[in-house]
Amino acid sequence: MKRFILYFICAAGLVFNLSAQPKREIRGVWITVNYALDWPNHPLRSKADIERQKEDFDRMLDKLKDAGINMVFMQTRLRGEVIYPSKIEPANRYFNQKSSSVQYDPLAYAVDACRQRGMECHAWMVVYPVGSGKKRATVPGRYKDMAKSFRGTLYLDPGNPKTIDYLVSLVKEVVSGYDIDGIHFDYVRYPDSSGKFPDGDTYRRYSGGEDKADWRRGNINRFVYAVYDTVKSLKPWVQVSSSVIGMYDTIPDVKNRHWTALHSVYQDPADWIRKGKHDFIVPMMYYADNLFFPFVDDWIARCNGRPVVPGLGLYQMDAGEFGWESNVLLEQIRYSRDRPTQGNVFFRARYLLENKKGICDEISSRFYSTPAILPALTWLSRSLPEAPGQIYASSKNRDSLSLEWNKVTDADTPDKTIFYNVYRSGTFPVDTNDPQNLIAARLVNNSCEIPIDNRTESGYYYVVTSYDRYHNESEASAPVYFGTGALMINSNTCNTPVPGDESLVP
Repeated sequence: MKRFILYFICAAGLVFNLSAQPKREIRGVWITVNYALDWPNHPLRSKADIERQKEDFDRMLDKLKDAGINMVFMQTRLRGEVIYPSKIEPANRYFNQKSSSVQYDPLAYAVDACRQRGMECHAWMVVYPVGSGKKRATVPGRYKDMAKSFRGTLYLDPGNPKTIDYLVSLVKEVVSGYDIDGIHFDYVRYPDSSGKFPDGDTYRRYSGGEDKADWRRGNINRFVYAVYDTVKSLKPWVQVSSSVIGMYDTIPDVKNRHWTALHSVYQDPADWIRKGKHDFIVPMMYYADNLFFPFVDDWIARCNGRPVVPGLGLYQMDAGEFGWESNVLLEQIRYSRDRPTQGNVFFRARYLLENKKGICDEISSRFYSTPAILPALTWLSRSLPEAPGQIYASSKNRDSLSLEWNKVTDADTPDKTIFYNVYRSGTFPVDTNDPQNLIAARLVNNSCEIPIDNRTESGYYYVVTSYDRYHNESEASAPVYFGTGALMINSNTCNTPVPGDESLVP
């Protein structure tokens, strides 16, 4: 049989199957709306701008999909502004729909666009900073008694019980109103140099005399507990995660003059995962060498069986930052994969889209050359979905192969959402544990189109699995065999029985 490389174009997008990679891995990216750093390229002033924003977003997602990204953190709440029609907070200026003739929900569009490409969409929400805090600035009424001005910025006071109620109401609005896959928190901490944060009044009123540092950490923890329980009560499959300071605490024998989560900003992610109040954490590991590697290992030691996904700072390649060469980041990806982490998230999207210093080409070819499904959320559900039944293969125009199977409807969620993964192998049986056999992941539809070349002789066995919102995967369907060239048995259809499995006869 001649050597044959097949390009698969399925409902989840373009997939190049060139080398073995992990089968389960988070490959994420932050899409930043603040200051339009990643998207949108055009403000919203007319109906034409809606289409431009959608087209720009689609092009961005297509490139990210081609690069191997399978999880998008979509900035949904900025600093007191949102990108969706909210009853609680105003729209960001890039989506300020002043004309009643303009009807558009950017978050809803983002969720659907990600899903159609086989990518999860997590709503990224900035927690405590809410805008300018300059002298004489008017505190918006919605923040009455909750906001503190500190170093030119307004912050919601974590020590005020009203803050928790307000933030939980925002999360409810997003989780209830959108079919998101996760809620992702940023800046769930006190501000930099927070020793001088002006919360003396709330400390005196609510602390009960507790040590101030412990009280501040407790304030953050209470918010995290409340929001996690709220999300799970609404939609238990929606994941809760946070981007946290990259160094949890100092490490003996490691010189570290940088700030830490635990002591500098009163953030205690180890507590959250120890008590089961986060589904995964994303430490912002925007450092190199001895400030990166030992701290990754430290997070792993504290993860309590939940995924740790190091966030990598692509922006550090900028001349105005550290001017890193791409090999610094590539080594960090390799180290993350060699250790028991569950992937990486990249800050931010534009550096991949612009292929800064060739970083996107390197990542996609060296690390993401095959698709990946996501780590199973076994602490939420261990129930496996039903396997798809018979899979059918047909070629009606001799240029493409159509795979189709019956839908599965037994998902362990109220909306019964099920996705599909497609595998193929030149040998029987198809090993679904082999990452090289995975050719398409998280398909929305129960069908897949594959280009073929009948001038070339090749034959493959195909199977399909079901995949639920908890990332649990079913057993494989019954296989089907399809051949091209001289191996074609019939010019229109080829549902060929596999030896020992007569059920494949159509």
